[in-house]
Amino acid sequence: MHRALESEDIIYAVLEHIKSSTMDLVNVAMTCSTLAGPALNILWSEHSSLAPLIMCLPQDTWEYAEDQTIELSREPSPIEWERLRMNASRVRRLLINNFSYVPPPKSHINLSVRALQRIFERFPPAILFPKLCALDFEAVFGLPECSMKFLLLRQFMSPGLESLRFDVPGGTPTREVEQLLDAFPAEASDLRQLSISAGHGATTLTVPPSFGKLVKLIVLAIHGIDLGVFRHSCLLCAGPPTMRECTHFLRQVTSRQLANISIGYSEPACPTKIKEFVESMSTSCQNPGHLQQIYVMDASHVDDSELAIPLPSEIFRPLLKFGKLLSVEFIGIGNYNLDDRFINDVAVAWPNIRQLKFASQRRGTCTVTFAAMMSLASRCRLLQTLHLTFDATQMTTMPRAPDGTEVARIARVPYFLAEVFPTLSDFKWYDYFGETGIDVVMESALLEAWQQLRMLRNLPYDDDDGDDSDEDNSGEDDSGEESEEEESDDDNWI
Repeated sequence: MHRALESEDIIYAVLEHIKSSTMDLVNVAMTCSTLAGPALNILWSEHSSLAPLIMCLPQDTWEYAEDQTIELSREPSPIEWERLRMNASRVRRLLINNFSYVPPPKSHINLSVRALQRIFERFPPAILFPKLCALDFEAVFGLPECSMKFLLLRQFMSPGLESLRFDVPGGTPTREVEQLLDAFPAEASDLRQLSISAGHGATTLTVPPSFGKLVKLIVLAIHGIDLGVFRHSCLLCAGPPTMRECTHFLRQVTSRQLANISIGYSEPACPTKIKEFVESMSTSCQNPGHLQQIYVMDASHVDDSELAIPLPSEIFRPLLKFGKLLSVEFIGIGNYNLDDRFINDVAVAWPNIRQLKFASQRRGTCTVTFAAMMSLASRCRLLQTLHLTFDATQMTTMPRAPDGTEVARIARVPYFLAEVFPTLSDFKWYDYFGETGIDVVMESALLEAWQQLRMLRNLPYDDDDGDDSDEDNSGEDDSGEESEEEESDDDNWI
């Protein structure tokens, strides 16, 4: 054997190129003992159910039951049990759809309750899976019965567990869930990611103070649960509470590692409530240097063009203290009335900002000037996505052609975009509530400007490019002006 294969690092680097092929990994594992261990580690490192563990036993030990679960047909011998244990000891992740809330595929196979009981009587979960670091509990127990669900989940707790997702079935006693949460700090102290979902949004939990001892937690995703009583979070992904509930929740957060706040609330909020919420964000993070992303969206879908929610710059000023922000998105929460002073301060406070969106579904007053937008674009050089309404009727700089001559008025928009956003490749028209139809003249002019920009950049024209729409974090369509590298949006360019 070549001396290079004496290094496990080299072996794993080589196996990375074939890890997508189960058959190739099996073949490598059968070549020699030196390669068998690393190949089997990769082969068993991640699975979406426990079925493969049972199916590695002799075929006469298991069978499909009438409900399409896998059942043990006979008791495995000690040697056969040992084979299962060895394979399970290599498992690091039990995940379905990578922690998303998409239902498992129809082909997903579960073990019967009796088979699970027999396995875990023989080997307690924490012993059977000593290397387990990420667990979607639906991969273990996806059956409707809930009487033993949390008792079994509790047995998977270990200091090495870093990511956990589980569902709270309907009818589960609240006390059982609260007892489980109370055990996390002592039994799963290294948790970094925790996702909890309740099927019908009717579960209300009181999380004990000990929950705040999960000092390594950086992601907390909560779906369909009353959030007003949680006391610790690093990512709030709630669906969908009111703004009052979101504010109450954030006021209870006392995390030094708060890195991402993502909120979708269920009904329009008045300026006072939004101000209270922004202030709660400003006070909830003990270390401003950790917060990197803020995403807030009005998910109420109230199509009322007459509803006015004026939001001046002062409401958002408390956020300027978070100097490490990379993404700030406020989607449809009101009528923004930002000013030049705020935009100039944003460029100073958030020099590394990559996404900046103040996207309104209702028209507001426009006091941000072209000069302030130019200053922002020139100082925030990492900016990739910009959605900002400003007044471009008074340009301070006339765009010029490459030869230095002033371009005609009708051609100013593409030259202006090319100068201000040197990597811009796409932009789109943004619609508001209350608009009865597409402004054909405006849309035609914008399309022409886009085509001229592509000609300036020598980019190939693709009929589909102008029709693509971007989806924000909540899945709602955001048709603001977009680009692969930079984006800008303005009502008054043309």
